[in-house]
Order: sequence, then C-alpha cells, then structure tokens
Amino acid sequence: MSNNTQLLPSEWEYPEQNPDYKGNDLDKRLEQGPIEDRGCTDCIWCILYLIMWGCLIAIGVIALSNGDPESLFQPYDSQGQQCGVSENFQNCPYSYLMNTTQIVDNQPGDFEYYCVTVCPSNVDQAINYCSINGSQVLTASYGTYAYMSVCSPYKNDPFWNLTKDFFTLTASEADFQDIGKTWAISLFVCVITLILANFLMFLVKQCASCLVWGVLILYFGLLIIFGFLFYYSGKGDFSNAHFGNSHGWCLAIAIIFWSIAGISLLFLFCFYKRIYLAIAVIKAAADFTRDVWQVVIVPLCIFGVMIGFLIFWIYSTTYLLSYGTSIYQQLSPFPTIDLNSGVIGMIVGNSIAFYWNCQFAMAFSQYVVASCCCMWYFHHMGVNLHRPVFKSIKRGLMHHSGSLALGSLILTFVAILRFIFDLLHKMFKQGVQQNKAATGCLKCWFGYYGCIIHCFERFIRYITQNAYIMVAMTGKSFCKSAHDAYYLIFRHKAAVAITDGIGEIFSTLSILSIGVTATFIGFIMITQIDHYSIMISSPVLPTVFFAFISLTLSSVFMNVYGMGIDTILLCYMADKELFSTAKSVPVSLQDFLHKYQK
Repeated sequence: MSNNTQLLPSEWEYPEQNPDYKGNDLDKRLEQGPIEDRGCTDCIWCILYLIMWGCLIAIGVIALSNGDPESLFQPYDSQGQQCGVSENFQNCPYSYLMNTTQIVDNQPGDFEYYCVTVCPSNVDQAINYCSINGSQVLTASYGTYAYMSVCSPYKNDPFWNLTKDFFTLTASEADFQDIGKTWAISLFVCVITLILANFLMFLVKQCASCLVWGVLILYFGLLIIFGFLFYYSGKGDFSNAHFGNSHGWCLAIAIIFWSIAGISLLFLFCFYKRIYLAIAVIKAAADFTRDVWQVVIVPLCIFGVMIGFLIFWIYSTTYLLSYGTSIYQQLSPFPTIDLNSGVIGMIVGNSIAFYWNCQFAMAFSQYVVASCCCMWYFHHMGVNLHRPVFKSIKRGLMHHSGSLALGSLILTFVAILRFIFDLLHKMFKQGVQQNKAATGCLKCWFGYYGCIIHCFERFIRYITQNAYIMVAMTGKSFCKSAHDAYYLIFRHKAAVAITDGIGEIFSTLSILSIGVTATFIGFIMITQIDHYSIMISSPVLPTVFFAFISLTLSSVFMNVYGMGIDTILLCYMADKELFSTAKSVPVSLQDFLHKYQK
C-alpha cells in the first residue's frame, strides 16, 4: 500500500509540501535483502574529495619547502639573537634564564636569557654562552635539564619558585615522562577495557530487560528525589538543602520535576510495547556484535590511520606556521611569526581539510558497520553473510565514497558555521565588556541562536548517520537516502524516538561504566605496585591518560553497538513495511513479535 495520497500537479510544486505526504514507497528489491545491483553514487563529490587531497598534498609540499620550524622553536636571548641560528650563535642552541642581580629575601631579581652550549645540570657549574662579541663563561645559578631548547629547572629546586613563571611550557615535563614509565599499565588498561566491553555485551544478551527497566527506574527515582529536595528546601525543613532563597521558586521547581515524572510515566504506559521493542533491538545489536565481531576492528583500524594522518597534519601545519617572519619578544625566549594572507589561507584550508577527513573517516566507519548489520539482519532470510566486512569496505570505497564525502562535507560546513558563530560571540563580548546592558542583550541573543545552531548540528548529524544506513541498504545517492531515511523514521517516529533514546542512554552509561572501571584499576595498580609508585612523580597524569584511552576504546566499541541498534531498527521498519509483518528478523526480535505483533 502506498504511503502517499493522490497529489494534483497543480496543487503542490513538490510532494513534500503536502502535509499528508509520508515519503516514497520502499524499493521492492529490498525484499531480497540489501540491494546488490548498485553503481557509483555522488561521483562529483568523490572527485571533489580527491581534489581536496591533491590540495592538501600541495600545501604540505609548499610548507616543507619553505617552512623553517627552527625559527618557530629556537629561542632568543635577551639581546634579540636567536640561539643556534644567528651569526656567532650556532654553537649555543639552548636558552638559559639567568638572574643578573642578587636575590634578597626570596625576591625575584633581574632575569635575562642567555644562549648556552649545554644546559647546566648542577649549581655553580661553569657554562659557555654566546654573545655578539664571542663565546664567554658564566656560573649557573641552578641545575636544569634540556627541554624544547630551553634549560628548565627541576621542580624540587628552590630556584623553581623564582623562575616558574618563565617555564610554563616545561613545568609538566616530569609528569609526561610518567606516562612513558607506565606504558605497560596503559596496555593492560586497553585489555581490561575490551574485556569489560565484551562482558557487558554478554550481560545485555542475558538480562537486557533488567538493565533497561533499571535505567528507567533510576530515571523516575532521580526526578522524584530532586522534586522532594526542592520541596523541602522551600519549606525550610532541610537546613543544608537550600537551592534558592525563594519559597515559591523551590516549590515551582519541585512541581516541574514531579510533572516531568508524571508525564514520563503516562508515556511509559502508553508506549510500553515500544519499550519492549527497544529491549529486543538492544538484544539483537548484542547478537550482531557477537556474530560479526570483526566489524569492531574496522573503527580501531580507522582510528589508527587517523592518528597517522594527525601526525602528518601537525607536521605540515608546523612548517606552515613557520613560513613567515620571526619577531623577537622581550618577555619571552620564543618569537612570534608574522604570516602573510596567503599562508593564513593555506592554514585555514589545511584545517578545513583536516576536519573533513576526520568526518569522512567517521562516515566510512559508520557505513561499514551499517552495511555489515544490514547483511546480518537479512541473512536470517537467506542472504549470504560471507565476508561481510570485506564486502562492505569494497562497496564503500568503490560505490559510495562520493556519498560519504558529501555527508562529511555537510557536517564540515555546519561545524564551520558554528565556529564562526562562536568567534563572533567572543569578538562582540570583548567589545562591550564595559556595557552591562549590551553584554546582557548579546548573551541572550547569542545564547538563543547558539542553541538553535547546536540543535541544527545534532539534527544534521542524526539525519546523516541514518542516510548512511539507507545507502548501505538501498545503494542510492546520499540525498535520496537521507530523504528515504527521514520519512521512514517519520512513519515510525514513536518507536524510533523511544528506541534511540533508550539506546543513547544505555550506550552513554556503558561508556562511562567501562571507562571509570578500567581507569580505577589502572590507578590502583600504579599506586599500590611498588615498582610504579616509586618510579613516577605523580599518579595524576597517568590516570588521566588511562581515562582517555579507556573512554576512547569503549566509545569505539559502543559506537559500533549504537550504530547496530539504529541499523537493526531501520531494517526492522523496512522489513515490516515490505511484508506487512516483519519476515527476516533475528531471534531476539522474534520473541517480541510472538508476544506483541498482531
């Protein structure tokens, strides 16, 4: 049965203008699973993406040919001579901060930078420094170590308190060395993260209902508890629970919390079948990650490739930043670089290309996961599941790279829009700091439109992700797939909203649980094992690094799982429309159909 009403050509210029329009019917070839007969889509955007890479390589070549990182990183002495670069200073590459006056009562004196041959390791050590008149000798006031061409004092040296303001770049060197000393624990944290992620998938398969209902109970419990806290705070019964000075405001906020809980409870009773559908889809996604476990490797490999690309981008951008004229600063050993408009344009283009490539990598990862999940869903009806990851990668590169490039470019333009908006906000804010009325108006105006831009970006990202799923399923172009995905979601908006909402909450809580647990284990190991507790200066930075790698790995794993949830849901909706009742459903969804499908 068609989703559309009969439209008169003279009545509507576009069918989407009709309020009763609900999208086009799905391609009947989907009855046999993901469409095999597909060609190249959005070829012009693939060509544009390749042109971007050509420009990126050209910018890199220009930067490497004309840039001079030494002018950016080599320090100056207090006379404006660049260490290791200026004439008669080639043998003095390090900058040493020397106090030229007597220190009395721990008060700072007159500091000057000297270009020295080596950094003195001990107090009163004689060191050679360079000057316009030639090499001379001075006596070191404190011991140092070399870092970024600067002689930095040790933190436990009394002289550090007098010079710390000059060494903000080198203050955390010892902390960063702690990361290298605990590399074995970092690898162990990675292993623990993957074990916890797989254990969580096992729990989801066995007790998804308990987990989902537990999250819902926690949600209602928090709303009710916060309501009572504000209620009793307004009455003044809890002396330590005052959230405001107004009795009426506290009661109003309490009523709002209870109202949200009541409305949510009403929705729960009205859409309980949709909640059971969400539970079934979550179970099915766990089955997908278990059956096609190779798909988890794809985001990890892409993440590794992006790390390599990041190193290349930083390297070329560093050369671009040094492609200018060095300007000496009296209060700093490091210079500023005066860049012309052409170099600034290349830096901007290089940054946009970097963001576009990051979005393309994410798009390709999402497409591969969605394609594998589509094949896995329809293989219950007899579709071949032989080497789904390899097949999906091949399709993505040969047929749909243009569609992925277009989707990632749209997200890049939205990010540029948000960046320009934030930049304007800061500029206007600095211009009216003395005018309180203007500051308040700008705050309201930028806050309002900033919220709109943020919501617009989230909407575009959501539609783009679902467009990739339809590209994997139907093989159509990006715009047509986005159109079909939007109206397929629109026709099943209640089920999609509840399933996506529960899936998002579940994925977020899972990422936090895995990350916190793995980080805590790493922290216990470096503080309780004598080998590490004695060797490191502080457990703070290694623990932060553990949190970064555990949250990153758990996010990669759970993003695969979240993409599986979205893909299975759209496949189920398409399956249901094609056959009136879903025909090619996984085992996890069959129980739901037996109980609730009429």
